[in-house]
Amino acid sequence: MLRTVYLKSLRDRLLGVSIGVVALFLTAWMGLWAYSGVDDAEAYISSMPDAYADLIGITRESGTAGLMMSMMFGFMGAFVLGGLAISMGASAIAGEEQDGTMNVLATAPRSRARLHASKAAAYLTLLIGGSFVATASYWLAAKLVGADISTLDLTAATVHLTTVLLFYGILAFAIGAATGNRATASGIATGLLIISFLGAGLLPLIDGWEDVGKIFPWHYISGASPLVNGTNWAQIGVLSAVWVVMLVLGGLAFTRRDLRSGGLASSLADRLRANPRMAEYMDKVRGSGSTKSLAAKAISDKQAVALLAAYGLFVLTIIMGPMFNALAGSLGDVVASMPDAVLAMIGFADYSTPTGWYHGEVLSITGPAIFAIVAVGAGVALATEEKRRTIAVLLSAPVPRSKVAGAKIAALVELTILCGFLLFGGIWLGSIIGGLGIDVSNIASASVLQAGLGLVFGAAAFAVAGCTGRSNAAAWTGTGVALGGWAIATFAGVNDNLDWLARLSPFHWALGNYPLDNGMNWGGLIALLGTSFVLVAVGWLGYQRRDLRG
Repeated sequence: MLRTVYLKSLRDRLLGVSIGVVALFLTAWMGLWAYSGVDDAEAYISSMPDAYADLIGITRESGTAGLMMSMMFGFMGAFVLGGLAISMGASAIAGEEQDGTMNVLATAPRSRARLHASKAAAYLTLLIGGSFVATASYWLAAKLVGADISTLDLTAATVHLTTVLLFYGILAFAIGAATGNRATASGIATGLLIISFLGAGLLPLIDGWEDVGKIFPWHYISGASPLVNGTNWAQIGVLSAVWVVMLVLGGLAFTRRDLRSGGLASSLADRLRANPRMAEYMDKVRGSGSTKSLAAKAISDKQAVALLAAYGLFVLTIIMGPMFNALAGSLGDVVASMPDAVLAMIGFADYSTPTGWYHGEVLSITGPAIFAIVAVGAGVALATEEKRRTIAVLLSAPVPRSKVAGAKIAALVELTILCGFLLFGGIWLGSIIGGLGIDVSNIASASVLQAGLGLVFGAAAFAVAGCTGRSNAAAWTGTGVALGGWAIATFAGVNDNLDWLARLSPFHWALGNYPLDNGMNWGGLIALLGTSFVLVAVGWLGYQRRDLRG
């Protein structure tokens, strides 16, 4: 398996792609199963006006199964596979340099151009293969529940989705090859993906800005309605030409620069701080590192990512206030025409009201995603010390394991609370600027419940990190709790017979009573904090009683 770089690269990333595909299959199966018992939704979609069917990109004959396929290709599947595409692309070459394994690969009798080609071939195999296998799993899920999707062109939707994901993934691959910096490659590609998702989704809803959304690559996942109209080869050709050019330019840069070694690599933030002109601004954003205590060191290790994510959430929630005023009219007419069964599929978010707008756009999706990034990252930190073999240095001082684990828990809690404060401030300012009049105490309640939700994600990662010492397993567990919880609350909630299942999701505890309208759900908060406490205790005890890795 290790005879070629191509096979080694396949082996290194195959498990992650497989887990992602299985997760998507389970989500599609559960959603189709839950939707199959909602007769009102079937009747609504079968009588849906052509304009609405075109907007969603499905046929009326496909019913709720078509709506589920639209979500898998346009949202859930796109984000899961997009995350894998960027992660694999950023790690393909830059990851080898950061881990110090590039020197081993470079000692073999092969040119850098051949090394780059082998990495690129493995990357394309994994991403394209994973995307088509995911589609096959959707088809299997539909067959298992007896859903009719014969009027939908799944192959065309896969071609569009895969091409757009290659754009973002190859962008990360090329930046990583050109710079050797995994964080830079991942950060730029992820930032562009998020901006593209928001721009392609929201700008077409503003009068006079309909065509501006087409400049974003995300528009071409469903812009031509491939599930109904088939493949638009002109769009595919343009996007493919762009990612091929990026791939070639990245390869040319890789053959002409000095390679990095793991110990010498520095982040983009470090290099900006070394620049006298940028140091002052970077210090304000990043804060100052601290080693005065284990807890302070644990927080400073994660503060850069946490602050950038939290500041992003803060700015986004402020912008959402005035944006509501620009979109309220068009959104209200669409939402008002939908029956309760279909509204349940979007979390019963009434986009015609300010609180419903923030509930649907921030609290249901974007907020939990950012809390997950921060909290899961902090929860994994305990295992990261073992992976990097720094735990041996840390424990060589007279420091008990319980204190090390306690410091990581403190960092998890404090960073999550920080995000909660910025979420509160963003919604409050957005409400004032937009003149929306959202109750301040309800904003505080929603922010506290979001922080509690984030704690559950981070605590799940901490529990696995403490019990196993495996950072990848911990990260996948925390992410899985976030994705699984969202899927259960969203899809099981549409079927009255499965309402009991939706109530088991932490998303239901945090959002089930619509805190921006109704204030604090004390029972939900107790459930969130209690679950987090149990998970943290499991991780803390597991960490005391096992042999450490590394």
